[in-house]
Amino acid sequence: MNIQTHTKADLDGLTMRFAAIGAELDHDDLPEDVSHKAKLIIRDGIANQIAASATSEAAKAMVDLVREWGGAPQSTVSGSGLKLPAPIAAMCNGMMGHGVELDDAHGSGLIKAGSVLIPAVFAAAELNPKATGKDAVAAIVAAYELAIRVAKAINPGHRHRGYHTTSTVACIGAAVAAGRMLGCNTEQIASAIGLAAMQSSGIQAYLDDPCMAKPFGPGKAAFNGVLAAIMASRGFTGPRKVLESREGFLNAFTDEVRLSDLLEGLGHEFAIMEVGFKPHAACRYAHGPIDIAQHFRAQGTTLENTARVRVEMSKLAIRQASKYPCPSMNAAMGSTQFGIALALAKGSNGLRDYWDGYGDPVIHDGAGKVTLEENPEFGIGGRQSVVHIETTDGRKLSHRQEEPKGEPTHPMSNDELEKKFASTAGLVIDQHRTVEISRRIMSLETEPSAAAFPQLTVAVSDGGTPQLRAG
Repeated sequence: MNIQTHTKADLDGLTMRFAAIGAELDHDDLPEDVSHKAKLIIRDGIANQIAASATSEAAKAMVDLVREWGGAPQSTVSGSGLKLPAPIAAMCNGMMGHGVELDDAHGSGLIKAGSVLIPAVFAAAELNPKATGKDAVAAIVAAYELAIRVAKAINPGHRHRGYHTTSTVACIGAAVAAGRMLGCNTEQIASAIGLAAMQSSGIQAYLDDPCMAKPFGPGKAAFNGVLAAIMASRGFTGPRKVLESREGFLNAFTDEVRLSDLLEGLGHEFAIMEVGFKPHAACRYAHGPIDIAQHFRAQGTTLENTARVRVEMSKLAIRQASKYPCPSMNAAMGSTQFGIALALAKGSNGLRDYWDGYGDPVIHDGAGKVTLEENPEFGIGGRQSVVHIETTDGRKLSHRQEEPKGEPTHPMSNDELEKKFASTAGLVIDQHRTVEISRRIMSLETEPSAAAFPQLTVAVSDGGTPQLRAG
């Protein structure tokens, strides 16, 4: 393993350092902006779970399967309200969190941690009613500290091996989050990290064969993290040097580790502040081109009067977000071509837009007008994009964007995030409920028990399958 920037000795005790943050981080010591960011992320993830309970084919199939299994009624499955063993509920909610392509994202870390960490926090909360809202916020911050730092330190090498960082690394963060909610001490959380890392898995083979599998990895990561924390809380010990040891995670999952990403500012420069939000229900690498297409649409360029579109992207962006034709809505949400066609046709790319637009053959045909080409200037995984449009009357339009909307350097406003929550969750629950859930989450630190929150995500009273509300 190639260690960059620091010396190998700097890795000593790394697992225990992350475990200590998980066990000891006090919400009252967090800067206000860090606490606020954590609550925004929780609210964003809860909306995704609610919406996906009615729209994600993969998540709904998993809920149907585990409904047959049954089990101890410990933790709540979003949407249906089904009560299942905590790791299984976390798996279902993790699949929902990742199932609508709206989960938060970190650029260089190539990770969408919220879809795994939020289900882990609240599944574990229902096992420990003494865990407070403050604990939930601190658990999220601590878990992001591990997940983002490890993800940054091992990528892009980890991704080049075929791994899905949201599955492999967020699994370990989920152990920290769930361990905190279960009241584990530092030694126990270190064991939970070790037990989770031993289960870490997830590859991106679905990129070459569009199918239902993509959300399964994050769902299983949530399962593995919660299971590891429960085991550790009951005295089951795991390897407490699992990140740094010769046979450990870092050596196993990458050839190169940048210690500066792991260590600089650890414990006081919170990595959660580097996380971005997604305004569009699409692969993050498609967002820059979609932003630009929406910009052109606002100026009067429509899909109808577009002759052809050429998009310049990074090599990894094309690998992740080039899908045409699109055999499923999940593939469409992962397709730059479809996303641009939808933006030019409708002017927006929310989940409802994809849901309605997927059935429109004009948009599918329009996606065929879009070609993608690699721009070496953008590096392997840069998120820059340039879109060139030639209209049917011969005009030629071009626009470049350095980062997609929603990144910390190009942020969505609080009002935009509030509207995103309302529109996403509002696909399944009514406006009164969305307002109440938002209010409760944004004052989460005042709640005496976090165990009450999963019930807020229930959309139907009979344990059945939630349905989309009328558009």
